Order: sequence, then structure tokens, then C-alpha cells
Amino acid sequence: MIAITGSGEFLPGIKNADKTLFSSIDNPYVLSFATAAGKESIERQEYWKDLAIDHFKSLGVRHRHIEAKNKDEIEDKDVINQMSKANVVYFSGGNPQHLINSISVNSFMNELLRINKIGILAGCSAGAMIMGEKMIKGTGLNFIKNSIIIPHYGESYYSWISNTVKLLNKGKYKLICLEKNTYFTINESKIKIIGDNNIHIIYKNEHRTCSDGDILDLSILEL
Repeated sequence: MIAITGSGEFLPGIKNADKTLFSSIDNPYVLSFATAAGKESIERQEYWKDLAIDHFKSLGVRHRHIEAKNKDEIEDKDVINQMSKANVVYFSGGNPQHLINSISVNSFMNELLRINKIGILAGCSAGAMIMGEKMIKGTGLNFIKNSIIIPHYGESYYSWISNTVKLLNKGKYKLICLEKNTYFTINESKIKIIGDNNIHIIYKNEHRTCSDGDILDLSILEL
């Protein structure tokens, strides 16, 4: 399963959504990665680490934060070993292109594909953007086909993201627009929305708004 949200990772507002999300699998073991912030300050990376540790502890979910700032550290044998034991990976925010570049390691990607089949591959902000076929700059992992993922939807400071993507997109991709504290989840059979706010799917002149509990057919992503 893929589970992506626009913002709010590891904060109180997303706690109920995470409870619902993680209840969908048995005995979740979560690895969190702040790799998208790998070019930022040590203080910022520690912020994500501390936030993740406190959040998953409050949920009573088994968790380990992986301190991997770049491709070289992603390739570390201990990281791959921990990946082999996990059934949830969670990428927090930062720079999506740096995140893509860092995780483009065969051994790591093989584990991501395995986790996507048996557990949950989750991401917020930059961690969500990489899941689509296309990003504002470069290509994504294409775990969600025909799509560009837009995080922070409706947040005024980030309105440039929506405007830029709509300008460049020209109807070539579905825009999956993510509000905070709300997950767009997708597996081999369906799409389901989990959380307090909305998810928007925009294509040309079509705009569909979805909310908690909505279940959608995968055909909604067809062009």
C-alpha cells in the first residue's frame, strides 16, 4: 500500500489518521527517513528524528528512525538489514529531488517494492511527491501512475506549487492534491481516503474532492 499526505507528519493532528492507517496491517514495524532533509542543518535533521520517535512511541508502534542523509548512507548494510525487517517505511519532508537521488540504490529499491506489497510505503510532502509518475522537476517512482502529487494543498504559503504544476501540466497527468493530516492510500484493488481533511483529484476541467472513508476505483487514475 502507498499512503501519502500533504503535510503534518508526526504531529498531533495526524495521530488519528495514523492509528487507522497502521491498524490495516499486523504488527507494524516502521522505519522513518528524514533523507529528504539531508542537505539541511543538523538541527533540522534532529528535529525530524525527535518528532518521529515521540510520535510513534505515542502510537505504541514499533519504530526506528534511520539517519541516512544521502545515497552513500542509504547503501549502508545496516540500513538494508533494517529494511528487510520492516513492513512500513515513512519518508518525511524536504527536497524531493534529493530524496529520489538518495534512494536510487538497487538494494534499497528492492526492499521498497517488497514493503509496498506486504505493508505500507508512506510519505509526506517531499516524501509524497516522489510517489507519482512526474514531479515538478524530474520523474517520480511511478508508484502512482499518470500522476503528479501536489502536497500542502490549500496552504497559502505553498500556493506556488499548485499554480506551477497546473501551468506546466496541460492535461498530461492527473493532479493528486493533498491537504494536511489526510492520506490518499492506494493498493492493488482500491483507493481509500483517511483523515480529517480532503484530497482533490484534478484533470483538465474535472475536479473531484474526496474525504475520509471515500473508496475509489483505480480507474480514476486513467487518462
